[in-house]
Amino acid sequence: MRLIRLLKRDLAKESGEWVEAGIISTQQAEAICARYGLDYNKLSEYSLGYTVLIGLGYLFIGLAVITLLSANWDDIPRGLRMSGLIALTLASQLLALKKFTDGQQSQATGLFLLGCLFYGAAIMLIAQIYHIDEHYPDGILWWALGVLPFAFFLESSSLTLLAVALAFIWFFVESALGYFPGLFLVFMGFTAWHIFRVKQSLILFLALMIGLGFWSEYLLAWLMRDHYRLDFGPENVAFGVSLIILYAGMAEWLGSSADRMLKDYGTVLGMWVLRFAMIMLFVFSFEDPWRELLAAEWEQSGLTIALAVGLPLLALVLVHLARRRIAPLAVLAVYFIVALFAVLNVSDYLGIYFQIADNIILIIFGIWLLVRGIKDGLTHYFFLGVSTILVTGLLRYIDLVGDYVGAALLFMIFAVILLATARYWKLYKKKMREGSGHE
Repeated sequence: MRLIRLLKRDLAKESGEWVEAGIISTQQAEAICARYGLDYNKLSEYSLGYTVLIGLGYLFIGLAVITLLSANWDDIPRGLRMSGLIALTLASQLLALKKFTDGQQSQATGLFLLGCLFYGAAIMLIAQIYHIDEHYPDGILWWALGVLPFAFFLESSSLTLLAVALAFIWFFVESALGYFPGLFLVFMGFTAWHIFRVKQSLILFLALMIGLGFWSEYLLAWLMRDHYRLDFGPENVAFGVSLIILYAGMAEWLGSSADRMLKDYGTVLGMWVLRFAMIMLFVFSFEDPWRELLAAEWEQSGLTIALAVGLPLLALVLVHLARRRIAPLAVLAVYFIVALFAVLNVSDYLGIYFQIADNIILIIFGIWLLVRGIKDGLTHYFFLGVSTILVTGLLRYIDLVGDYVGAALLFMIFAVILLATARYWKLYKKKMREGSGHE
């Protein structure tokens, strides 16, 4: 099961228990852990829960202090407020430095995280003390930039995550006010360096993919409308779908790599691409979104078509290079391109036909997930397919309230699909057992 790669810390713990129970030898446990990039003799280093608890503990200490200061802010003299904020920030960072030099890496990282929170609070509160009414997103930017050196020298994923979270906030605030958030790419570049060169982090990898997606959408909106706001139009919807298809191709390409880290990134990217694709199909399983899309004015239809064709083609090239099954992604790409051309050339009153087509695709998507989950032994695919069928049935029941005959017929169709899948599962497993016994 490929998802075991994402649970390798649990695998390391289990392998130790198997050795103690006499199920496997120490050499076998070392070989199992080595296959997933783990060192069996250093299992204590993988105490993720301890690290998370330390980080959250210091986080809530910082929030408690900031809340207490805010509640009594007006009663504290201005000079004392200023010096207190600076002293609090320096004290936390110096204490963290002492822990770091003493070799207490986890506690030092937590204290540095606390100090970075105090640093951000100091920026905001000092601006309030002296009534600095400038461009307030700059405060968020300087806070994020101030965290980067600590994340760089400590090679800390938690501090990098804090910097990236602040960068996201700054990106949306800056663009909402009509300013170009060019420095956002600095944070994305730093994130890429951290996850590919320093330390593996699935959360930061997803943040990188989401950040690059939003940045691409922003550039498209800026190019079409000649202003710096992140205003989504129909072109952004089409581009978002083509970007999901590209990410699907990237997931297959990364998953085919011999490098364990890249394989893990490909697995988690593939999981979330499927989920986002399912969500988008659910959104467009109603008629209203199609009507709005059909009635909208497309400002850059030529550019939209170029991107809608180019990105899926690039995705197919990546799947071909990965030597994976290209047919499912090719079908999705063709369906998307045909649907886009149809949307650009028909009237909005035909939205019902697009809705019907979308629901058919949802059912096919669910069946494909069920079959692949059974054949490849991927429980994630199987249960996602079951969820797709069940949610589709629920949504169609809500949408068809009043037409009970139609709803009953739809439920019967879904029942046949699920029962047929169950029988296919039974026959497939029986065939596999007979094949194994014959060999």
